[in-house]
Amino acid sequence: MKLSFSTLGCPNWSLSEIIEHAARMGYDGVDFRGVGAALDITGLPEFTTGLVETRRRLADAGIAVSGVATSARGATADPMETRKHTEEVRRNVALAAELGARVVRVFGGAVPKDHTLESIRPRLVENLRMWGDEAAKFGVTIALETHDAWTDSALVAGIVEETAHAHVGVLWDLANPWFEGREPPELTCARLARYTVSTHVKDAVRTPDGKHRYVLLGEGEVPIREMLERLAHTGYRGYAVLEWEKKWHPELPEPETAFPQFVRRMREWNLAASSHGERRP
Repeated sequence: MKLSFSTLGCPNWSLSEIIEHAARMGYDGVDFRGVGAALDITGLPEFTTGLVETRRRLADAGIAVSGVATSARGATADPMETRKHTEEVRRNVALAAELGARVVRVFGGAVPKDHTLESIRPRLVENLRMWGDEAAKFGVTIALETHDAWTDSALVAGIVEETAHAHVGVLWDLANPWFEGREPPELTCARLARYTVSTHVKDAVRTPDGKHRYVLLGEGEVPIREMLERLAHTGYRGYAVLEWEKKWHPELPEPETAFPQFVRRMREWNLAASSHGERRP
């Protein structure tokens, strides 16, 4: 698989540092989930007036953009909220195309008050179809992440099947179905592999209070290696995206520690697309 990291893991890096570190550490791509304090990159100068220069710098470093991650939520009951999320999707789909990214991540989100998973499901499907139509104009795919209330792989697969859109797929966050439902890797993979267009890779251990704590890849209890091997055996050749949630959990080790460790572990597991050494600027 090609290796990428989410910029969620390096909230204190500038765009220059993101590109330089990605190249030096041996990554193939970067997944944009904000830069610095901004989560929505569509308004940043580096992606508006400076977009041409940003593309040049990425190309010169040999770094692709594996995806753009939004905060947009599709399971919404309020029309005003739906319009807000749809506008965010439109901005990010257009930018993703400019960056050469093929995937834009969206959430299902929390179940709205006075709704259930089943009662809000038609709205999610409707919004995914609408966003898929927008993405199709740019050759981009909308990826529904296994997150929030939408981690059950049977539910997610059913939603994508019902949406029935060539430009709507799944972002399989490997840890979430495991922790939320203790789904066996073979079951999750069997249900989601055919729809998976990107992944979020993170390892963790369960804490005494029933929550979980993130750890370096291979040091936790999530069967990450088996999940990725099974996914690779289905023919998946997309990105394995390290989602190191440093922005939300500042106590985590610095990206200078976690990011190279991810590359080394993926190579040890023979899951990286290439076996080249770390590149030097």
